[in-house]
Amino acid sequence: MSDDLSQIASRIRESMEEQGLKQVDIVKTTGVSKGSVSKWLSARAKPSGESLLRLSQVLGESEYWLLNGEYPYSSYADIDDAMDSIKESERNHYIAELGLNPGLPYSIRFLQEEFESKMFSEYEKLEQQYEMSAEQEHQIEEYEKWLEWEERADDFIENKSTLEQIEEYSTLVIFIENFKYAEESLRSQSEIARRTNTNLDKTLFYNQEDRSMEPIITIGAQCSIDLTRRTIRNGKLYLIRRHNFYGVRALFSQSDGGLLLQCKNTEYPDEKIPKSKIDSLEILGYVYAWTNMDPW
Repeated sequence: MSDDLSQIASRIRESMEEQGLKQVDIVKTTGVSKGSVSKWLSARAKPSGESLLRLSQVLGESEYWLLNGEYPYSSYADIDDAMDSIKESERNHYIAELGLNPGLPYSIRFLQEEFESKMFSEYEKLEQQYEMSAEQEHQIEEYEKWLEWEERADDFIENKSTLEQIEEYSTLVIFIENFKYAEESLRSQSEIARRTNTNLDKTLFYNQEDRSMEPIITIGAQCSIDLTRRTIRNGKLYLIRRHNFYGVRALFSQSDGGLLLQCKNTEYPDEKIPKSKIDSLEILGYVYAWTNMDPW
């Protein structure tokens, strides 16, 4: 057994455990055969090409890390440069709050960690001095939910605009015929579409609005939808419309002619549509890629 293959298998299993995923989940979400996934996990082969890309998306890890066990930074300077959210103006704020010598060239990473440690320590002291009532805790929870919604607001507004465009057409078929992919240079999924032989001109982008597909697709994830792929393949993910509901579901054809709409989050119930009501559902397209978001 190759040491490299063994380490790759170990990293894949480790990531699966962190995500709470089983082998069957990897098969369903990547579209790779059960035999291939088994070979990865038993260190008899390693993922490559499109399979590696899909696996990295599902596990939330980079392709580079899965194969090499490290991130492509060559120096601490590279790491600091990658932290785009920390600006030089914040450096002076950190130094002043920590009471450090402003003449020394502190690492941004060091300053941030020291500042966060100080804030956490002060918060713990306040928490010990003041015990909140149940009503206050409820208010804080509601406020945190509101903050989360605010973070996702732009995504949801974009969804609303997209769905309003769909509703302007009398039928879904007419919408798809007239749909034209735009702003290619601004979409990170453009390269993924090319690598997966997807019809880029008929790719629609939809931001996940709830947690029904977690841990596979997280809230706020940008999903790439191929509007030309609408034939059901059991276990694959599709963007659907039913009455006033739009959302992503795994679809399974039933032996009685009905259809099972499956969520990945056990807190959300699956739905079975009988054959007699199958016309109430429309499949907009196949979800061929998604980019999960994890805001700090």
